[in-house]
Amino acid sequence: MRQDLSVTPPVLEERAGPSRLLSRLYREVGMAAVYAELELQPEALDKETADAVEQGLTHLVAPHGAILAA
Repeated sequence: MRQDLSVTPPVLEERAGPSRLLSRLYREVGMAAVYAELELQPEALDKETADAVEQGLTHLVAPHGAILAA
């Protein structure tokens, strides 16, 4: 059976709503995931981006220091 990949579930089109906290959290975690995947060096980032990545990493890093994976 062929899947129609052009159909996007409504939940994917919804934003974080009026919560600025969730929007910031999504941004920071996303940036941290990209940073970790690309194995970037901290010196490669400007101050604001480095701060966001550091905050995001606190949500991704397990107590043992490993990046969480699904």
